[in-house]
Amino acid sequence: MNDRDSHKLPFGRRRRTAASALVAILVAFVLGVLFNAPAMKKTATELPFGGQRSFRLALVSPAAAVSHWLFLDRPARFAAAALGKPDPGPKPVEVVVVTPRPTPQPTASGKPSPKPSDKPLPKPYAGHPMHLYIAGDSMAGIPGMALVNLSNDTHLIKPLLDYHISSGLVRPDFFNWPAQLQRQAKAFDPGAAVVMWGANDNQGVQTSSGKVYEFGSSGWEKEYRKRVGDAIAILFDGGVRRIYWVGQPIMPGSTYDRQIRLMNDIFRGEAEKHPGVQYIDAYGVFSDGGGYAQYLRDDKGEMQQVREADGEHLTYAGGLRLARVVMAAIKAEWFGKKKVGAGAASPSPKASATATPAP
Repeated sequence: MNDRDSHKLPFGRRRRTAASALVAILVAFVLGVLFNAPAMKKTATELPFGGQRSFRLALVSPAAAVSHWLFLDRPARFAAAALGKPDPGPKPVEVVVVTPRPTPQPTASGKPSPKPSDKPLPKPYAGHPMHLYIAGDSMAGIPGMALVNLSNDTHLIKPLLDYHISSGLVRPDFFNWPAQLQRQAKAFDPGAAVVMWGANDNQGVQTSSGKVYEFGSSGWEKEYRKRVGDAIAILFDGGVRRIYWVGQPIMPGSTYDRQIRLMNDIFRGEAEKHPGVQYIDAYGVFSDGGGYAQYLRDDKGEMQQVREADGEHLTYAGGLRLARVVMAAIKAEWFGKKKVGAGAASPSPKASATATPAP
């Protein structure tokens, strides 16, 4: 057999086989990108505002558009729906209309008209407990569990714990707290609410006009104050009579701690502007002589670990310490001087709660 017959053998098709394999790889890559484009866009959307987020969105957004146009995003969406999982692609942010709270107008006598917060609170009694809604980010998880236990001990408070990890007020595209507050206020009909956000809000914020402000800028502070005020308005519009806004505790890192103090100042300032809102100073509860500590003494003088290994989140002992401060504020307003319940929680975080971490 001579060289002229070599093209009839499998060896002679090496170039075409290599080219075909390369084409197949490219086609598979393109199809893989198109099939996964919605999930890739969702991941890029959840990044903090900045150059990296903009760059990745610029890369994946065209692919996501083509995927949708060719119906290649449907299989993943149908599979997720069939399995009861969240849609793999980004969802449009639900628009929440916030009704501004009216400024009290003077009556004919010249005195300001009574505000909803001025009206006497209905006293809970057996068979008619006060509904307590507890909401926040992951920092609210353990204190919320402890507060659920303290509430159950009173037999006059029905609690609902609703915390979502990595959530906050600056990124409704990740988790929409205004919409969640509206839903829970309607479904649960709380008389009081305990809220705790901020641990994940040390990032840029985007206004409704699309303008992005860096954390700590004057534009950021203005927008964040508005969002805090909006959360308060939504809860009051939903029938909540009292709001207990819990600040963030002292943090180990100096930079992060400064960021937390800035947000706590905003929380405190907005609480002071709204009757019926009480600010709970968690920063002071966990400061040891003004400094950070992972261990603090309890009422008996014994040292107890109040922070987890990450230095930020609270242990159950720390969560119980904060929950007792919140419960004291609730009892003072809703029960007066009457002694209610045991005022203590079980030593382990066994709480009957609805704790839903965000995906």
